[in-house]
Amino acid sequence: MKKTTIYDVAEEAGVSLATVSRVINGSNVVKPATRERVLDAIKKLDFKPNQIARGLATSKTTSIAIVFPESLFAHVKDMIGGIGDTARTLDYNISIYTTEEIGDGNPVNSVLEKVIKSRADGVVLFNSDNVDNEIEMMKKYNVPTVVIGYEVEDDNLCSISVDAKSISKEITNDYLDRGIDDIIFVKPRQNLVRLDEFADGIKEAFAAHGLTFGDERIISTSTHYEKSYPFFQNYFKDHRHQLVLNGYDKEAVAVVNGAQDNGIAIPDDMEVIGMMNTSYSIMSRPALTTIHVPVYELGAMAIRLLTKMLNGEEITEHKVIVSTHLIKRNSTK
Repeated sequence: MKKTTIYDVAEEAGVSLATVSRVINGSNVVKPATRERVLDAIKKLDFKPNQIARGLATSKTTSIAIVFPESLFAHVKDMIGGIGDTARTLDYNISIYTTEEIGDGNPVNSVLEKVIKSRADGVVLFNSDNVDNEIEMMKKYNVPTVVIGYEVEDDNLCSISVDAKSISKEITNDYLDRGIDDIIFVKPRQNLVRLDEFADGIKEAFAAHGLTFGDERIISTSTHYEKSYPFFQNYFKDHRHQLVLNGYDKEAVAVVNGAQDNGIAIPDDMEVIGMMNTSYSIMSRPALTTIHVPVYELGAMAIRLLTKMLNGEEITEHKVIVSTHLIKRNSTK
């Protein structure tokens, strides 16, 4: 028979691991109703506390776990600076975990189980294909969590994201007002920005002009340049557009290089806009016009918000929306 653990008690009672431990250790900071719920769960599950369980309330780890997919590393690396700098200032330790949806079993769940067992005080998650599953697991164990790039709020749960729909709608409206409507959207597999919402902004702008932006205008592409570049080399042999919007700068560079290989001049024949304002946008020739997303600040804000949750401070806004803006360079006219 599987041995009952403190995690089982926390789930049964609907409380955090720390709350179970406080009850076990006789702390008087737990509300009476919550204490009774925990004691009922302990009795129901016939739980026998061990030393780890007894020590949870008094051995605060002051640690934060950062969990992100390997495919998002290029997006996240600049954010790690903001996370690390802020965590050091606030005297929190950072542990980084990476996930990928490959291999046998469920690698994402395996990583999250390690995070739970590490007794991290709080967790920072990132928008990804599996973010809903990750959020549910954190809610299951009542782990204070901040999600970057995905708009959500709940008990013990906050988010920091950008208004992807507004920026894409604004850019598209500007081009449509100038009579430029041959527009496509290159959508990489994952991004810190909700790319479905970005596409919705384009569609709304087209609809406002009495036009339709069909899904055939959205090109899904690999997040790996060595795959996306050959694709666009071949694509631009018989395609040409007025404007290519991209979900990430790296894919925009693949578009620029693939187009120029086929004699398409950037920006005279075709304009290209990237997203994130990464080093790729500066290395591109011509330099990319790009949507600036303040990734360093997103990381710093996530840690500040999470530590407020951990310290029981008042949080006036659980869903924080961060502004973006277009930086014009030489890939647009």
